[in-house]
Amino acid sequence: MTAKPVVSAGHATAGGLLPPPAFLHMRAEERLLTGAIGLLGLATLLLAWVKGTAVAWDEFAPGIAAALALVATGLYARNRKAAPRLGLAAISIGIFMGFTALSAIFIFALFPLANPLIDHQLQAVDAALGYHWPDFVAWLGGFPGVLQGLGYLYPTALGQIVFLVLLLAFLRRDRALYRLLTMGIVTMVLAIGIWWLLPSIGPSAYVPAGMDKNLLMQMNISPAVGAYFMELVRNGLPVITLQSISGVVAFPSYHMIMALMVTWFAWRTFVFAPLALANLFMIPATLAQGGHYLIDLIGGTLVFLISLWLTGKMLPPGSEKAEE
Repeated sequence: MTAKPVVSAGHATAGGLLPPPAFLHMRAEERLLTGAIGLLGLATLLLAWVKGTAVAWDEFAPGIAAALALVATGLYARNRKAAPRLGLAAISIGIFMGFTALSAIFIFALFPLANPLIDHQLQAVDAALGYHWPDFVAWLGGFPGVLQGLGYLYPTALGQIVFLVLLLAFLRRDRALYRLLTMGIVTMVLAIGIWWLLPSIGPSAYVPAGMDKNLLMQMNISPAVGAYFMELVRNGLPVITLQSISGVVAFPSYHMIMALMVTWFAWRTFVFAPLALANLFMIPATLAQGGHYLIDLIGGTLVFLISLWLTGKMLPPGSEKAEE
């Protein structure tokens, strides 16, 4: 008489490990996305260790924990409470939050940079294209209301992504949503890689002496910002804190990439027209803030197009088949 093997949850059986509980079931696209985030987390830990840079994980932990909680809540809502729209929205926001937090830490762990800055070369390209940042800002200064409005628009880029993620989830545009999230990861990887090889910190770090100081104060641009970026490039940070995180990737422009992604994936939704218009104005807003050269926006457009093609290979558009 042969004894039957005792099987308990989480232990191996003759056929291998038991599957996870039903409420933790993920779709294939979600496994791909969370796997990418896991790899990014490992890469961030390894990079910080190799560089000898400390990370104030206690400051980032609440945000990362919130991202994990959103994913878990979304899985529970979809698999246990029959709330697929709410579940997909929570899972997607959690994925977006997790990747955004880890990518920011990863970027700052890259400091100090090994390669020399190419800002002067980018300035020369802009000049060849007939663009000069100080002249553009001086011209915009003649329209203070427009300049103020562009200043309000610029920081909405991430919020637009979050809004679009929620909208696509509740419109049952699952395939488009997964493509948006995947493309966000692909574009970020490409942008960081290009910037690491060809680093730049933007024109606001090279403010000429003749610029209107009152105008610069209105735009929250000061020589201290340029000095901070230069210190990062040369020496990095002893500890990466939440307060130290800011936008440092100049070429290619990720603001341009986000503007194009939002416009592209908002197509055939009722918010396409207002979002397209807002992101048309995101172009001068991005230039005015001093973090980017004109060529940065062209580079961002090329990264967007390459990533769109790569994402299409990984997740072909297909037809929308929302799971209910």
